[in-house]
Amino acid sequence: MFQANSLIRKANISIRARRPREQENWRYAVRRQQVTMDPRPSVERTLTFVYFRSFGCRFDRAGECTMCNYAAAERVDTGNIISSVREALREQNHYDALGISPFGNMFDVSEVPAEARDAIFDMAAETDANIFSCESRPETLSTALIEETVDRLRGKRLFVNLGLETANPWVQAHCVGKSLSTESYRAATATLREHGAYPVSNILLGAPFLTEEEAIESTVGTIRWALTNGSHLCVLFPSNVKGWTLQEWLWERNIYRVPSLWSLVETLRRLGPETTRSVALSWYSASPTDPHRLDQVSDPLRDAPTTCPQCRETVIRGLDAFNAGAGFGVVTRLTEIDCACKDEWAERIATQAATADSLDVRVLEAYDRIGTELLGTAWWDRQRGKVRSELDVSYSGSVVPL
Repeated sequence: MFQANSLIRKANISIRARRPREQENWRYAVRRQQVTMDPRPSVERTLTFVYFRSFGCRFDRAGECTMCNYAAAERVDTGNIISSVREALREQNHYDALGISPFGNMFDVSEVPAEARDAIFDMAAETDANIFSCESRPETLSTALIEETVDRLRGKRLFVNLGLETANPWVQAHCVGKSLSTESYRAATATLREHGAYPVSNILLGAPFLTEEEAIESTVGTIRWALTNGSHLCVLFPSNVKGWTLQEWLWERNIYRVPSLWSLVETLRRLGPETTRSVALSWYSASPTDPHRLDQVSDPLRDAPTTCPQCRETVIRGLDAFNAGAGFGVVTRLTEIDCACKDEWAERIATQAATADSLDVRVLEAYDRIGTELLGTAWWDRQRGKVRSELDVSYSGSVVPL
């Protein structure tokens, strides 16, 4: 099993140590979106997702994930979690599809105590939603937990979002900075399906250190891999820049750039009409200036994928239509849009392809900056050889899953 390498873990821990404590009055946030939750053609649904305050992701505290900021500074007791979710559910009387989760892992008792988790599932069972969704790391799922959850939901379809990100172990360990193995993913999807639940894979577009072409290739390959290995649906996330992350540190130094929405369109085009039947989108319309985004003091949004102002609204409308269940024709229409920013995007991809060093070389160069500027030359001088040997393990020269 690959582990997030030692430099990424240490860099994240250093950055997150300065993260401010979440504001006292932030207890939950509600996000609503028109989506399809089954392979197309399928019913358009209104997904209401409740995110509640928790202790946060233990993998965040361990220094994993270059792009995430999913922790709070204090324990949240069972009573406060339950009351927050109960209050959020009172905001409306009818639910089509309902999701409830912390920003981390619903099934990790270090984040969500078992008593709170069970109470949340019981509250969800009392709503009129016919679909319930939550998020989990594959490693924390077990047969007993899934069986119990299915029973508590009393006939509702259970969807569990698994943060796969990429199916390439090298990119996972050294670019995303995550310790998830493909074996854990396969085991989780098999167990979910065995008990009538629906595994959903969250896939990242725009991991650090990849060129934009590599990011597209990695995402296309990962979605195909996930659907072949048990996923009911893949949710494609173009990466954004959050505060108090290693990705933000890279972005501030022009080492990282968020993917263009044209890369998202191109990913869908390459997947084609058959595969995109099982693809949904999320967080593609985020904006640092959007007053309706989920804004936490400890998790500010610094930058997000976009196009230019002249075509952005048209592109977002097309992506919205696709996400709500439209067929591949909307992707075709998006690819036919002419805009100067699209030409610039295509030129940038071509230039990167012609001039970029191999990925392992680029990663080590970036690590040299992280090591010397963030972690200090004394530590980096001692550890560079070890980290370099970690990079050499199983590097195949390709970002596409094998």
